Amino acid sequence: MTFMNDSLHSPAAGCDHDADPGFGLSTLPAAWRARPSTPPAQPAIRKECPVNKAQLINVVAKATGDRATARLAVESVLDAIVRAVAAGEVVSVTGFGSLTREERPAHTARNPQTGERVQVGATHVVKFRPGARFKALAAGRRAMPESGNCIQKDPKTPKVARP
Repeated sequence: MTFMNDSLHSPAAGCDHDADPGFGLSTLPAAWRARPSTPPAQPAIRKECPVNKAQLINVVAKATGDRATARLAVESVLDAIVRAVAAGEVVSVTGFGSLTREERPAHTARNPQTGERVQVGATHVVKFRPGARFKALAAGRRAMPESGNCIQKDPKTPKVARP
């Protein structure tokens, strides 16, 4: 079962190549067709469309019942994450993972066209480290639950008192 089955392949999702068997085919001769300014992204190679913010909003809207509230919630969470990481804080969500801002030190690189050595200054990068539950689900070592929260901890089993 894929994440957000209904939302992924809806026409509103913006990625309808799976629904159209003639995707990319044109009845016009090649000489008459307008040439694209950039090469196409080869959608036939990808098995699924990437999940975007609008699709996340749709999933939250199904749970809350209100699209406006869902949009505000998703955008607020993403904004809070970006602001915290940009400020150098570590954002950690149990079961999901953690986002950190790390400094990449200055180093010498080589220009591939000329072979000339170039000094590259220090920069900051964002790193994501997935949580243990996320890794286990992605690797298939843990079964994806049919419903509910997939990264929530399993309920504790009550301890039985010994007689």
